[in-house]
Amino acid sequence: MNYFIMTQDERIAQAVVPTGVFDVLRPEWLTPDYQEELDEAILQFDLKPKRENVYLDFLDRPIPLYSDRLKELIHKFAPRLFAKSVVLADQERVRQDVYWLLVLPRVACLSEQSEFHPNGALKRLVIEGANVKRHTIFQVEGIREPHIIIDLRLAEALLRRDFFGIRLKKVEHV
Repeated sequence: MNYFIMTQDERIAQAVVPTGVFDVLRPEWLTPDYQEELDEAILQFDLKPKRENVYLDFLDRPIPLYSDRLKELIHKFAPRLFAKSVVLADQERVRQDVYWLLVLPRVACLSEQSEFHPNGALKRLVIEGANVKRHTIFQVEGIREPHIIIDLRLAEALLRRDFFGIRLKKVEHV
């Protein structure tokens, strides 16, 4: 099976940017262990003021957020993922949009062939495909980067539709 890192398309400079995220949301809530706390939270974030705001289907900064359409597709492949609605509020334009925060499983699939910089940052990601098992979308346990990995079936489904602002990069695997 082939795997891909899903990222926000950085070529789109006017993409919306939520602000004040970590004033409301604690980073550990993005793990399966804190679903109850996350479920009880009311999540609404203002957008960084810009001349123009472009709403992408996937935002990965400062936290991964998925458009309604993208969440629906992902749930067809991974129906048990916990999803929490998030409101993005553009105060200047008096506009609100619903995005979704998905809590992804962390899978212990990091290969010993992966390489790291001296400061611990990931240099080259290699995963062990056999350890991924049946996960369609997940994060890799043991790295500090919040890479979102999807399998080939989900990648093909994304590419067959007109999603906007998503880039895929193939991941090495053994």
